[in-house]
Amino acid sequence: MSEVLGHHANEILIVSIVAVVAVGLIGLPGLFALTVPIALFGVVLLSWVAMRQHDRRLCEQCLLSMPLNPSERAVRLKRRFWMAHTGSEPRFLIPYVVVLLASNFATTTTIGRIGWAVMQLSMVYLIMSQSTHRKLQPWCPWCSEGGGGAEVDETDPVLPQDDRQLI
Repeated sequence: MSEVLGHHANEILIVSIVAVVAVGLIGLPGLFALTVPIALFGVVLLSWVAMRQHDRRLCEQCLLSMPLNPSERAVRLKRRFWMAHTGSEPRFLIPYVVVLLASNFATTTTIGRIGWAVMQLSMVYLIMSQSTHRKLQPWCPWCSEGGGGAEVDETDPVLPQDDRQLI
């Protein structure tokens, strides 16, 4: 059961974030105004933990969902790979988290609530980027060639070494 939950944790996390934003923008009446956000916060935390645990092992469902043309898919999703690498760098991650958390205090005006919603929903793309990177990492242009993302020149083949020179 935990493997299935872990496999679908990124989708659960995305839906939970969208639900948190919807509840924050629309609001709920009475006791629901307190209980639903707490429950959603718990779902967000649990799905994030399940997603991180799932990322550490090989999943049969993930293998079955691999595209037949992963290199072509990786070319189309190049921005997600870039975001996965850039988003994990502390010089970008720390300011992002600060702005993300600070946006929670700007919900007193309509513009502040819209800014809060946009910041919270930006996490959806980050989750999608990390998920894509995890599945297609061997074809990531930033991970190839030691992180340089260098293109391989196929016009200059590597010639085999002459065996007589080794003697």
